[in-house]
Amino acid sequence: MPLVWRGSEVRLVSSPATHAERRADDLRMHIALAARDTFLADGSTSATVERICEAVGIAPRTFHRYFPVKEDVVMPLFREFGRLSIQILSDAAPDSDAVEVLVAAFSTEVPRRGRMEIDRRFMAMMISDPQYRLRWLDWGQDLVGAITEFLAVRFDLSDDPFTRELPAQLVVQACRHAYVHWVQHGDFAALQSALRCGMQMIVGTLAYPAV
Repeated sequence: MPLVWRGSEVRLVSSPATHAERRADDLRMHIALAARDTFLADGSTSATVERICEAVGIAPRTFHRYFPVKEDVVMPLFREFGRLSIQILSDAAPDSDAVEVLVAAFSTEVPRRGRMEIDRRFMAMMISDPQYRLRWLDWGQDLVGAITEFLAVRFDLSDDPFTRELPAQLVVQACRHAYVHWVQHGDFAALQSALRCGMQMIVGTLAYPAV
């Protein structure tokens, strides 16, 4: 079954999206990409909804149909950034090395998209701007469920819903730390090294299921 974004979370669906849903998703991404380029050119504060709409060729009312407030326009980019990560976790064999799968899941997307410097500059802007940092934090929360499912196949996680998600929350925190280092220094090898160190520490605390 394919992984798709619906609302604020990623879900497995048994049937493909309708034509109307695909068109809506395509337009959301088109607007988001135009917003990213406008932010990088003008700054996130100076880039107005009107300026973004001019770049796309739509009216402001169309923009607000998909994004109630300007800050929401970055969410399709964050979710697309996480889409491949979730797919890698979903496709991993149950006996695969958990650390290496996690490192691959949260670093492969950067070079794969072929826009490393643009992504780095954009993420740096989102992390440093208080208005958009909240959206970046939302992106991390969107991934907790998928990470928990990945870990639950391999380790003996708690049955308590709150405690069960704690390892995934730590994975998200490790990713945030590694990404902040990357946007500050631009060293992709260091990003992978930081991810691997963080994942080793987290996975090392988890118990394997009793045989």
